Amino acid sequence: MGGFGSGRHGGAVTAERTASYIIAISSLTSFLQKEECLTGTISFNKGRFPIVITVDSSKLWDAFVELIHLTRDEPEGDRIITDRIQLAWTAPTYGGRRWWFLCPRTGRRTTKLFLPNGGWHFWSRRAYGLGYACQREDRFGRLQRRAAMLNRQLGGEGWETWDVPPGKPKWMRWRTYQRKYERWERAVEKANEEFTVRAACLLKWI
Repeated sequence: MGGFGSGRHGGAVTAERTASYIIAISSLTSFLQKEECLTGTISFNKGRFPIVITVDSSKLWDAFVELIHLTRDEPEGDRIITDRIQLAWTAPTYGGRRWWFLCPRTGRRTTKLFLPNGGWHFWSRRAYGLGYACQREDRFGRLQRRAAMLNRQLGGEGWETWDVPPGKPKWMRWRTYQRKYERWERAVEKANEEFTVRAACLLKWI
């Protein structure tokens, strides 16, 4: 009863469906480059889920991130969890360092950690068995999702207005707006074409 993954059927559950809280290594890069120990607080759910985070890269051979937070398991919601995630780095051909989390559960390198509903710890997508939403979408769904993403970049509401022409945000340059608008327009055209094909096939079958 309860807990992560309960009552879910029909394929691998996705990170989107579990409303996962996500921490990306890219968001910590500027702190890791300082090669020191820093502590701060990050918050999810409009500040209602704070996490005390410590980033320690003072010893490159023993760098880690420590997270102190509550669980997202409702019956155990007042339990405080301390996660220490080891870090590793590789040297890209263009120089510098590329940082990775080492998932506490699988030991594999990953760039993102997830805390889904019902979860206790920040683990990798693989550790929680989470899929991508796009893995369960057909072609129309993928095109619609891309149009929604581009719509949001233009200041629209995303899914709610995915096929509605978004006006130019005041802060965006006209050249940038036109470039993004053309990409959005193409995505909408392809989605509409795919929908027309599907509708024609359905009517033919009926």
